[in-house]
Amino acid sequence: MLSQLRRIVQDVAQEPSLDSALAGLVRNVKHALRTECCSVYLADYEQQHFMLMATDGLNPDAIGKVSIGFSEGLIGWVGQREEPINLAQAHLHPRFKVTPEVSEDCFSAFLGCPIIHHRKVLGVLTIQQSDSRIFNEDEESFLVTLGVQLASVLVNAEMRKVSAGTSTTQQNSQMQGLIGAPGIAIGEGYILQPASDFDAISLKHSDDPEKELNRFYRAVKVTKAEFNRLAERMSGHLPADALAIFDVYHQLLDAASLGNEIEAQIKLGWCAKSALKLVVERFARQFDDMDDPYLRERGTDIRDLGQRVLNHLLETEQRQHRLPAQVVLVAENVTASMLAEIPRAQLVAIVSLKGSVNSHAAIMARALGIPAVMGVDELPLMQWQGQRLIVDGYQGHILVSPADAICQEYRQLITKDAELSARYQSELHLPAQSSCGQNFSLMVNSGLAIEIETTQSEFTNGVGLYRTEFPFIMRSRFPTELEQVELYRKVFQGYPGKAVVMRTLDVGGDKPLPYFPISEENPFLGWRGIRLTLDHPEIFLVQIRAMLKANIGYNSLHILLPMISDLAEVDESLRLIRQAWFEVDDEFNSENIVAKPKVGVMIEVPSIMFQLPELARKVDFCSVGTNDLTQYLLAVDRNNPRVGNLYDAMHPAVLRALNQLGQQAHGLQFPISICGELGGEPLGVLTLAAMGFNSFSMNHSNLAKIKWLLRRIDLAELRLLLPDVLACQSPKQVRVLVQRFLDQKQLLNQLRA
Repeated sequence: MLSQLRRIVQDVAQEPSLDSALAGLVRNVKHALRTECCSVYLADYEQQHFMLMATDGLNPDAIGKVSIGFSEGLIGWVGQREEPINLAQAHLHPRFKVTPEVSEDCFSAFLGCPIIHHRKVLGVLTIQQSDSRIFNEDEESFLVTLGVQLASVLVNAEMRKVSAGTSTTQQNSQMQGLIGAPGIAIGEGYILQPASDFDAISLKHSDDPEKELNRFYRAVKVTKAEFNRLAERMSGHLPADALAIFDVYHQLLDAASLGNEIEAQIKLGWCAKSALKLVVERFARQFDDMDDPYLRERGTDIRDLGQRVLNHLLETEQRQHRLPAQVVLVAENVTASMLAEIPRAQLVAIVSLKGSVNSHAAIMARALGIPAVMGVDELPLMQWQGQRLIVDGYQGHILVSPADAICQEYRQLITKDAELSARYQSELHLPAQSSCGQNFSLMVNSGLAIEIETTQSEFTNGVGLYRTEFPFIMRSRFPTELEQVELYRKVFQGYPGKAVVMRTLDVGGDKPLPYFPISEENPFLGWRGIRLTLDHPEIFLVQIRAMLKANIGYNSLHILLPMISDLAEVDESLRLIRQAWFEVDDEFNSENIVAKPKVGVMIEVPSIMFQLPELARKVDFCSVGTNDLTQYLLAVDRNNPRVGNLYDAMHPAVLRALNQLGQQAHGLQFPISICGELGGEPLGVLTLAAMGFNSFSMNHSNLAKIKWLLRRIDLAELRLLLPDVLACQSPKQVRVLVQRFLDQKQLLNQLRA
């Protein structure tokens, strides 16, 4: 049963068009369950109905013509209840709707199962039989399991329809993702590190079969040469019968075998990658179905062969693909090293197929001031290459190959955004002070692009968070002490006379070092931050010494310890910092040159929130990392798009924890600031200001907007709102309250186009 399920889902995923995929689906389900009829209806939310898209047993002429309203008939009932409906005599049920066009009078038994993705009903899968009986538990379980697995395959039906179109087809398709960074951009999709597997390849037609044939021939030639080298290298280590596999590969690539089939598909209009995918997967499935174990293994050989040819096709394509003037970087997971490869003047937006609102990629996008949409994993990666894209970071939308009229509308929004930004910038030189006279300390989060981040240094109170991990991530080895000194000195030079809070190395989780891989089942609860560096004091001590040396002559250094969950970690860190200070002081042979830095702790692990009095006696300050604190309080992996909608720093539980934290720190006279993303968002900063927080560190791109907003706010009015905010039951209610406050102040429409 499990193998049947897997095969049905694979067949649907691999069919070149949605119509043929659904036709194969109902045929295979009918055969697997030995029933008399199987049908599938897909939801159309614009028309508010389910459309019959495929059937094996009902009138085939009704396909694409017969629809059933969301509140009508048994199909509508399955959709409304979002659970299976199993009836022995369906025609006697009060919800049964007579639809003469489908010719279902002969059927009595009915089993309908919803197809649901992210709480949204995509369609209904049904089986029917003439006998009056209840379908048994195995049959119902089969259909439910199939519906769950089909959901991810059918989630983007519109894109599946157009993916078989030519490269010139105007798709006008909209993808929905998660908001990563605000803003709007128009550019061309560019895949920096394309995934070289068939799952990443969507089927596309080509207008130039001759060109595609030549590309295929070149890839075959390179692959054959590769097999010759492998055979020669292994000839002294393998027996002759084992080496024969390379001869088999050669024969399979010849025109009489796979090659002939692939050429035929290219001549039918498919591009080389698509033709290769269609033929390889079809042949591999045929071998998989064979009873003989030896022959079944040949399916693996077919896939290996196809993978090698695909790799060479993709390498050639990537070399030929120019870097667009306006790059929308698309990747499975956007990394700092990827961003470094794109000239900043050309990078206009980011699309990450994985990740969510506060994943590392989203934070980097906000640091650069470019829009980003995360968690768009339904469209195969290669489908994005070369497409004109509109990235709407306000709504989490991506428009693929939009019409010129739509682009013009968005260009007007981009112009309006630029006008608002100029308005904020015009007040950047003014004090960070509320309308009632309350002063704020506004600092910047730095570390990704120091040249950009220091352009506004004179209008800030310094660096509230310097992420030292970026220089580590960008290298192929651990940076030396001297290299770190030079890096950190540039930061102090950029902010003369102002505090610079440097966080010690914070890697692990979603920030791996390429030369220090960490394999863990749950990295966010594992070996990361201070846990890693305390286990490797040689890394920690070198970094602290570099910070101390770079600080000579500036006396601006504050050291921030990440991922602290226990007071013993604080004690050990302080011991190592003292050791590093003595070492540097001895090196310079003077107590007056090397200043002792202030040391603080990041509040991001919930356990340390309950040890604030003890913490205040050990360190000089604390800084709240709202990103990880939210993640740990809500038990939500902030990189997982499946639960991305549950991650929200405006959650009432998070806000209540922050309010208690602020009150306790104030009572202890313990300096506290906010360095997480919440402190750089208008709604978040207002809520935190109402709680009494007055020190915020944010991305440099948000600085002017936040200062502009705070200058128009009376804290007395804002504090009146706080009890209602803390009494809310959902993040949505919180946002409505704060937005209503801004609307009453006539400020809401001045915060975005």
